[in-house]
Amino acid sequence: MRPKLVHELKLNVDRAFDRLEPRVLHEYAEEHDIDLCLLLPTARSDKVIEENRRFIGFTRKYSRLRTLATLHPLMSNAEEEIRFVLDSGVPGFKFSSFSQKFDICSPEFAFLLEKVERIGNICKTSPVLVFDTFDKGVEFFGADPEHITSPKKLSILVQSHPGLRFLAAHMGGLMHDFDRMRRDLAPASNLFLDTSNAAHTLTEDQFTELLRSFGAHHVLFGTDWPWFDATSERVRIGGLMRKADYSQDEQDSVLGGNALRLFGFEL
Repeated sequence: MRPKLVHELKLNVDRAFDRLEPRVLHEYAEEHDIDLCLLLPTARSDKVIEENRRFIGFTRKYSRLRTLATLHPLMSNAEEEIRFVLDSGVPGFKFSSFSQKFDICSPEFAFLLEKVERIGNICKTSPVLVFDTFDKGVEFFGADPEHITSPKKLSILVQSHPGLRFLAAHMGGLMHDFDRMRRDLAPASNLFLDTSNAAHTLTEDQFTELLRSFGAHHVLFGTDWPWFDATSERVRIGGLMRKADYSQDEQDSVLGGNALRLFGFEL
């Protein structure tokens, strides 16, 4: 429905609808010897609990699927939901601020993060927070510019919440100006990047520069399923990691070891 968006992001839309069922992802993982796939739900404020229960249900039905939960700064009963999620063994939360329609630097979101950090301390865990970073949400979806998770805004959260761990999707900024992203989002001990879609929108030199800058233990392999699959993405990312002079052990960390450590998953 948005051909310009599909073209700019190089999305493979031909089979996307066939891949929407969790069962299909589980079967793909079995067929291609993939140990675990991580689901990343988001929802509007009144649908958070419903979506969290639905995605947790997928993980109980399909052995190769794991999930994060989601939250919203305008939801009710946030403390109870945070505690339920962490007590359920779900290690963190996914946010897509442009589609969930909030500002990650708003007082409401700061209050929500304080709750996540405080309850995480009580539960003796350091939750992982995953942020979508799509710069063109305004152009393609009519999003409020204040609702875009920019590298600069995300950097503010990373620095102000050292007790939380942050994962910036799409290598830190999907379709963001690269020089601005590189300047605004600096490596930090509690900041990680994932590779989803970024190899289709960054140049090889830009991608390998980020690999070298952030280091092999702060990058996680991601596919952006259903648009891309793990088989083709592994080939693409593998070539870029070799160009960045990653050793085989470092490549293995990106392809799974880092996720196991970051999220605390067991095989």
